[in-house]
Amino acid sequence: MKNFVQRSLTGFLFAIVTLISILWHEVTFTLFYGVVMLLILIEYHHMLRKVHGHPLMAWQIILSILMYVGGWLVVNKVIPFSALALTIPLFFLVFITELYRRKRRIAQNLSMTFLPVIHVALPLALLVAIGYLSGEYDYRMILSIVLFTWTFDTFAYIVGVLIGKNRIAPKISPKKSWEGFIGGLVASAGLALVLSHYWAVFDPVKWIVISVLISIGATFGDLVESVLKRAAGMKDSGRILPGHGGVFDRFDGFLFAIPFVFSYLYLLN
Repeated sequence: MKNFVQRSLTGFLFAIVTLISILWHEVTFTLFYGVVMLLILIEYHHMLRKVHGHPLMAWQIILSILMYVGGWLVVNKVIPFSALALTIPLFFLVFITELYRRKRRIAQNLSMTFLPVIHVALPLALLVAIGYLSGEYDYRMILSIVLFTWTFDTFAYIVGVLIGKNRIAPKISPKKSWEGFIGGLVASAGLALVLSHYWAVFDPVKWIVISVLISIGATFGDLVESVLKRAAGMKDSGRILPGHGGVFDRFDGFLFAIPFVFSYLYLLN
C-alpha cells in the first residue's frame, strides 16, 4: 500500500511538472526536456559501466547538448542548418580521445559512447523540431505525443493485467502481452479521434496514424530498455523517482516513438 501511494504521488507530481513545462512557454518546454536528457544520460552511462564498458561520459554530454541546443537554434532560425556541419568533426575527436585513454575494448567503448547520443539526444532534438512544425512553437504537437504515450501505457497495463495471456517477448518482458498492446492501441486511437475534434492540426486519419506509431514505438522502446537493464543486472535505471525508478524508465517508450512520428510528419507528408 505504501509503495502504491508513493508511486501514485510521484506519478501525479511528475505529470503536473511535465504539463506545466509544455503549456507554460517554449523556454520551459526546452529546459525541461534538456534536464530530462541530462538525467537520462547519467543513468545510461551508469548502466553501460555495469556491463564492463568505459564510455566517454564527457563526450556523451557534449555531443548531446550540441545536438539538442543546435536543433533548437535551427528551428528558431537563430543559426542556419548548415552551421551544424561545424559539429561533425567533434564526433571524430571521440575516436582520437579513445586512442589516448589506453583502455581495453576500444570498439566497445566507442560504441557505448555514441549509443546514448543516438538513443536519447537525437529523439529529444527531433521532439523540439516537431514542436516547431508549423514554424513557431505549438504545444499541441508535444502534448499530443505525451498524452498518446501515457494513454497507451496506462491501458496496455490495465488490459494486460486483466486478460493478458499471449506474451510479446516472454524472455525479455514476461508481463508485456499482445492483449495489453491491443488495449493500449485502441485507447490511443480513441484519444486520436477526440483530439481530431478539438485540435484541427491534422485530420482524424493522421491523428490515428500518429497514435499507432507511438503505440508501436512505446512498446519496443520499453523492451529495448529492458534488454539494456538486464545486461547491466539492474531492475530500474535509477532511483530518482520514488516508486517509478529512474527517469529513463519513464521515458523509454517516449524516446523510441519520437523518431517514427518525426519521420511521418516531416518525410511522408
